[in-house]
Amino acid sequence: MKEYFERLVKQKIFPGCNYAIIHKDKIEINSVGNKSLIPKIEKNNLDTLYDLASLTKVLVTNVLISKLLEKHTIKLSDKVVKYLPKFKYDNITIFHLLTHSSGLIADVDWEKVNNKDQLIDLLYKKDLYYSTDEDVIYSDLNFIFLGFIIEKIYNKKLDVIASEEIFNPLNMNKTSFNPKNKELCAPTEITEKRGIVKGFVHDEKAYLMGGVCGSAGVFSNVLDLLNFVKMIMNDGMIDGKKFISKKYIDLWFTPFVEGKQNNKRSLGWCVGKGEVTGTKCSDSTISHTGFTGNTLIIDREKGLGFIQLSNRIHPTRKNKQLIKKRKYIANYIYNNIDKLDDNINRVI
Repeated sequence: MKEYFERLVKQKIFPGCNYAIIHKDKIEINSVGNKSLIPKIEKNNLDTLYDLASLTKVLVTNVLISKLLEKHTIKLSDKVVKYLPKFKYDNITIFHLLTHSSGLIADVDWEKVNNKDQLIDLLYKKDLYYSTDEDVIYSDLNFIFLGFIIEKIYNKKLDVIASEEIFNPLNMNKTSFNPKNKELCAPTEITEKRGIVKGFVHDEKAYLMGGVCGSAGVFSNVLDLLNFVKMIMNDGMIDGKKFISKKYIDLWFTPFVEGKQNNKRSLGWCVGKGEVTGTKCSDSTISHTGFTGNTLIIDREKGLGFIQLSNRIHPTRKNKQLIKKRKYIANYIYNNIDKLDDNINRVI
């Protein structure tokens, strides 16, 4: 597989990437290309911390909501206004936010605000883009509000909760919001206002919120994410201990809503075949991506997990080749899964 990913680097799909492929009892993990091109070329390695962007939604926010459901602290049918009185729609529930069926607009004009308070005020004022339950359209706002709900219930900041409830139990020791060791981080975009963004979240809304947000902000490496994927593939167990009940893992694989573009959504995840998973996956497949260049796929039926971390927007977001390439990458993996090099013990 490594030669294939090296070809993607040569094609300038991304400067470099770290990937892991799990198939049944085999795990191949590798690092290719460079983590940085500007201001200098730096070779990539497995310790590189990538800005996960929207993978934050499934790694942190969706997991924490699922844990609150498991504890019977909340219900899917709970109205958002129960926890966030300023929320202007009394018919929208936690379920609607999780499945992206709320009707909330995908994004806001973050360029028109200068700080966290102004951004939050703008989020609460936005009108619906479509009527609730009428369609399924991916929106950052859904998971930003879920993050607010989590913080309200725990009475702690989301980064603290994530460390206590997810990163520590899963031995994801290098994973965090606002990473301390910025030299380990792969840079993302060169921006007019912020220069080369490195070690700080790229997502503008999360940046305005101090780097901690329900929709983006987490940095991690491929080895840590391997623990997360293995937990899901092992029905919520990690190292012989229960992290979360299988019941909630099952819900992540259950398509609850379907949009007008035939896009199926479970709690937090895309389900089944699509532009990310290609044509070879089973219907029992969940996936998610991150704007900065990340892909996560777990095929329960075929026993396959795929993690790909990259900074495809380095040095510019104009490089959109990966977006069109994802389905071909997935198909290649499925077609060549019998050639998997079980190298995990040699590389770590």
